[in-house]
Amino acid sequence: MDFSIERKQVHEISNHLTIIHGAVKKVLKELEKAQLLDSEQERLKKADEYLKLTTQAIQVLRDELLDKTNSGGGKK
Repeated sequence: MDFSIERKQVHEISNHLTIIHGAVKKVLKELEKAQLLDSEQERLKKADEYLKLTTQAIQVLRDELLDKTNSGGGKK
């Protein structure tokens, strides 16, 4: 079985998450300078943490698909 389509989809998702992560980090830095309410900063920090966890999960999936593609795993 060829996993190239899945690898491409996972790659695209990962790219989008990376862009979002960069934007969130930039906004957090700006909001800290503006002394945003602590509760709002905490909410954004939690969102950023969940984004990091999602990005890590996508990376694991991408690595697994790459391993299967390179080793011929799943071919019938």
